Amino acid sequence: MSALAGGADAVLTPEFETKPEDVVRLLEESYEGGKSHFIVVVSEGASPTADELCGHINHAGESYAADLTAAGHIQSGGSPTAFDRILAGRLGAEAVEALADGDAGKMVGLRGDAIERHALDDVVGGERPLDPGLYELAGALARIPR
Repeated sequence: MSALAGGADAVLTPEFETKPEDVVRLLEESYEGGKSHFIVVVSEGASPTADELCGHINHAGESYAADLTAAGHIQSGGSPTAFDRILAGRLGAEAVEALADGDAGKMVGLRGDAIERHALDDVVGGERPLDPGLYELAGALARIPR
């Protein structure tokens, strides 16, 4: 989702193996087409890693310079939207209601447009699978090297 929201030019995920050479090829094509920047989103667990990809780009023999920014350091902040404020109120109200019902050990979350309770054991340490539809959309809007 961050690749879609951020307008990424390429996306690397652990579900699909990517060769660094393919990313460099897309980078070259973009620059030849007049672009002055190229954004790659590298998901945790993807191969190559972001560090490996930066090293490959920096040693590609061209005049490209790859910089690495860890999203964890930049994604927090910003002013909450009206949706954020309303969602916070809904989640807080459901959490208080769960405690009042004696339904402890749960977390509340949004699924679709419904607030749901989930046992902590069911959500801690689990992985969310990649949404194939979003991946295809990212491929249509950006470039997914394959």
